[in-house]
Amino acid sequence: MMNFPVGFYDFHKDTAFNFQLNRFYSFGCLSYDTIAEISKELTDFDSWFQSFSSRVETFHNNGDLVASATCLRAALFFMLDDHGDVNKQMQKTQLYEQCMNEYQAAYKDAGLTYVNVPFESGYFPVIYKCHTNESKGDIVVHGGYDSFIQELIPLVQYIYFNGYNVYIFEGFGQGEVLNRCGLKMKPEWEICTKVILDYFRLKEVTLIGISLGGYLAARAAAYEDRIKRVVLYDLIYDFYGAVLVKAPDELKNLINHLMDIPDSPKWKSIEALMQANPFSLWLFQQGQEVFGNITNLYDYYKCIKNYNTIEISPLIQQDVLVLAGEEDIYTAYFEQQRKALTNAKSVVGRIFTKEENASHHCQVGNLQLAMDYILTWIASNS
Repeated sequence: MMNFPVGFYDFHKDTAFNFQLNRFYSFGCLSYDTIAEISKELTDFDSWFQSFSSRVETFHNNGDLVASATCLRAALFFMLDDHGDVNKQMQKTQLYEQCMNEYQAAYKDAGLTYVNVPFESGYFPVIYKCHTNESKGDIVVHGGYDSFIQELIPLVQYIYFNGYNVYIFEGFGQGEVLNRCGLKMKPEWEICTKVILDYFRLKEVTLIGISLGGYLAARAAAYEDRIKRVVLYDLIYDFYGAVLVKAPDELKNLINHLMDIPDSPKWKSIEALMQANPFSLWLFQQGQEVFGNITNLYDYYKCIKNYNTIEISPLIQQDVLVLAGEEDIYTAYFEQQRKALTNAKSVVGRIFTKEENASHHCQVGNLQLAMDYILTWIASNS
């Protein structure tokens, strides 16, 4: 059985770059030495793209297809959009398809089954692995805001080797559903989940939602009684609030005030600040890509306000596991999320620490600790 690397490292002084570098390392997809080497080359988004894309061919030719696929995924991750540049859009599309082909080749002997479950004019992709004899139960997993299903295959393998049947799927706004089917993200995750449970005739499942999936899974559990247990990995109690949680009070108060004045000229001033900050601009453009129908910053904030569990939490009647990292922005709402689950069968929560190398979002730095804790919790509630 595979083990995940342990450790959250200071690969880069930029916190956004550093988190993503640690994520690729924590999943065991790129070595420490590779990440350390790449980190020395990073100064901006262009250098990020060049550093990862320049290594794809070497990894591919050396037969390390997981690494080459991961480099393609990384190269795509921070690509800024120029909506008037057709060539840039074509480049992104070509890179995405190359990335998908590389992932397919990388895991062709992993015993995984791939299915596209029909939905309206598109489909929801599923990767699953089941035991031929007895299993400990069925676990369904999905990602969050901008995840690719293929990135989570190491978790599929880990869950399977611990005795469970595991299904992992993409829904609205994710991976193929966005890039090949054109279906944007929307809050009603119970729709995606119902389609998957119906197709595979699953009952009494554990649903694990990763990253923004901490909201999406909670939403599905509120409306789907075939979910017996739900894991918020990590919690997303209030997406809008968490995005602003570290903003200066003056800016935070201004934005909160302006949410009632969508046509205020002050929005233009805030947007000018965003345009001058590459990471803020990237976040906004990602929002446009994932959510759709976003033309300005007000639209973006209005959209993410819909992603909160404040009203749906009392509808959840399952056993619930709430996870958080002590250095994560969403952890500010840990107690609110626990207390809001007033009708849950049971609620267990844990905040992982820096000493455990697990204090960041989704416990990047010690995935194995988080996965073992989840699996132990599932076993105790079975």
